[in-house]
Amino acid sequence: MHLLNGYDGEHGVLHDFGGDGPPVLLTHGNGLNAAMWTTVLPVLQRHRRCFGLDFRGHGASRVVTPPLDVDRSHLVTEVLEAVATIDQGPIDAVGHSLGGATLLRSELENPGTFRRLWLFEPVMIPEGYVRPDGDHPLVLAARRRRNEFPSLESFVERLRSKPPYSECEDAAVWGYATLGTQETSTGVSLTCSGDTEARIFGTGTATDFPALSSVKTPTVVARGELVGTGNELPPAMAEPIASHLGDGKLAQMEGLTHFGPMEHGRRVGEAILAHLLA
Repeated sequence: MHLLNGYDGEHGVLHDFGGDGPPVLLTHGNGLNAAMWTTVLPVLQRHRRCFGLDFRGHGASRVVTPPLDVDRSHLVTEVLEAVATIDQGPIDAVGHSLGGATLLRSELENPGTFRRLWLFEPVMIPEGYVRPDGDHPLVLAARRRRNEFPSLESFVERLRSKPPYSECEDAAVWGYATLGTQETSTGVSLTCSGDTEARIFGTGTATDFPALSSVKTPTVVARGELVGTGNELPPAMAEPIASHLGDGKLAQMEGLTHFGPMEHGRRVGEAILAHLLA
């Protein structure tokens, strides 16, 4: 585990998950952590040495001075620090949701960082997009999120009791939950607080989609067939993102929701390798 220190005193965390071959960096969605890729890793590790990044305030990272500064530029910095720690690049990278968008922004602002990209429903909004009035349901849900549980087992049981985690593979849920909690005197608490998750959901920088044409890195933008998470934006944006990229391709993955990498790790892993090994 390697700390990626930011200039504001906060930090991300880089995990070396091992494997054979050139490196690949994996990033996660908001509120999740690098262990969301638990069931994808065995597929990738046959051909790639896998590294996972926990963004600030997620997974093994610990907030130094709350409330956490969630400006997206900090996440880009953590990606660039991770790449520099792994290899001077360009390297391959895989991202989900917030993580996918951050990888794409990193390449847009720092051309040549990545050799190939595979992104599952990166969350990016175009300039001119009008946000609905009031807080999005995901923001409200995050703010209501319970942060303390009597045990890791009780947290996993709660996750598995309803979507989206009831549709995910057991190992992926346990991986996310284990890395995403810390022991307390009364049980466990989430390392990514509901407040941090809500503020990330509630903020964001619009992207000039035509500018994505400058990204020449071969990129697959994958999307699930099913919405199912209360957020229609990520799957809706997949096609516009892919079509604006300088070398982008849209991939439809039937039967998956926005949590696809946690729902069917083998399928997702094989799709990733098909692109990275092409």
